[in-house]
Amino acid sequence: MRIFGKGPLVSGLLATAIVAATSIGAMAGEGKRIAFFVSDLSNVFHQSQASAAEKYAMDKYGAEVVVFDGQADSAVMTQNVDQIVAGGFDAATLHIWDAEAATPGVNDALDEGIVMTSFFSPITDTGIPTARSDEASVSFEMGAQMATAWKEAHPDKPIVMVQLGWPNHTEVNSGRTSPFVEGVMSVDPGAENLGALDSSKGQEAAKQIVVDLLTQRPEVNLIYSEASNLTVGTMAGLSQLGRGKFEDGKPLTEIVASVDFDAVEFDQVFDPNSSLKVSMGLPPLETAQGRIDLIMDVLNGNVEAKAEPAQEYFYKAYTISYWSMEKDDAQDWLSAQFGG
Repeated sequence: MRIFGKGPLVSGLLATAIVAATSIGAMAGEGKRIAFFVSDLSNVFHQSQASAAEKYAMDKYGAEVVVFDGQADSAVMTQNVDQIVAGGFDAATLHIWDAEAATPGVNDALDEGIVMTSFFSPITDTGIPTARSDEASVSFEMGAQMATAWKEAHPDKPIVMVQLGWPNHTEVNSGRTSPFVEGVMSVDPGAENLGALDSSKGQEAAKQIVVDLLTQRPEVNLIYSEASNLTVGTMAGLSQLGRGKFEDGKPLTEIVASVDFDAVEFDQVFDPNSSLKVSMGLPPLETAQGRIDLIMDVLNGNVEAKAEPAQEYFYKAYTISYWSMEKDDAQDWLSAQFGG
C-alpha cells in the first residue's frame, strides 16, 4: 500500500444499488490514478477501507489507488489536498476535517480537470459530490433500542442521556447526535438530554469527561460515544468509577453506544456483563467501493462534477446490537468486512 501522510440530497441507499460498470465505464477508469484520503490510517476501519479501495479500483476499473493518511490532523489533510495537482492524479476522493482550509486546493484541482469527490463532509461551496454513510438511521435505532432496554430494566429511573463527540461538526450532528436523541425521545419523550460534550481531543479526553460528568451527575444512564477510539476512553472512565456493568444482559449502571464496530467492540457488545451494547457498523468494503464507483460515475458523465447544492450519496451502515443481531451474524459481518 502506498501511503502519503503530509504534504439536493439523493434519496435511498446507493451502496448496493450502484449498477455494475459498463464496458465504457471500465475503459474510463483504465490507467487512472486516484488519491484516496482517509482521516486516520491507525483506525482499523480506514485500514480496511484503504486496502479494499486499492483492490477494487484495480480489479474493476484498472485504476491505481494511492492512499493519503490524514493522521487525525486537519492541517495534514489540507496539505494532502495540495499534493493532488502536483502528483499527477486524475481523481481524488477526500476525507477532510477543515473544509474551508481545503477549498482552495480543491478548486485548483478542479481547474486542472481533476475529478474531485468528498467522503463524509461536503467541501464548502465547491459543489463536488459527497459520499456519506447512512449514519442517521442507525443512530436513531440505537437510541430507541437503548431507551427501550433501560425502561424495561428500570421503569422508575428517568432516562438521562449524553453524547461524547464533536458538538460543532455539522455531519456528526446530523448523522449521530441529533438522530440518536430523536431515537431515545421516540421511546421516552420525557428523557433528559445533557447534550454533546466536546471529546475531539481523543481517548483520554473522553475518559476524563466521563469521570468528571458521572461524578457530578451519577444518574446519567445512556451514553453515545461517537467513535471507537472515544469508546475506549469512555469504558475506561466507567471502569474507574466502578460502572460499565450489566448483569445477564440487564443494565445495572448505564448503556453505551459506539461507532466503528470492530473486533474489540465485538467482545464487549456480546458480553452480557458489559454496558457497551450497540455500535454502528460502518462497512469498509462497501464504503470503499461506493467511493470509487462515485468517481467513475463522474468520469463517465453519470454524475455531475459540480452541482449547486452538492449532491450527496448515502451508503449503508449497520446496527450491531446485543438485542437485535445474533452473535454469529455479527461475527460473519466482521469477518466479511475486516477479514477477521
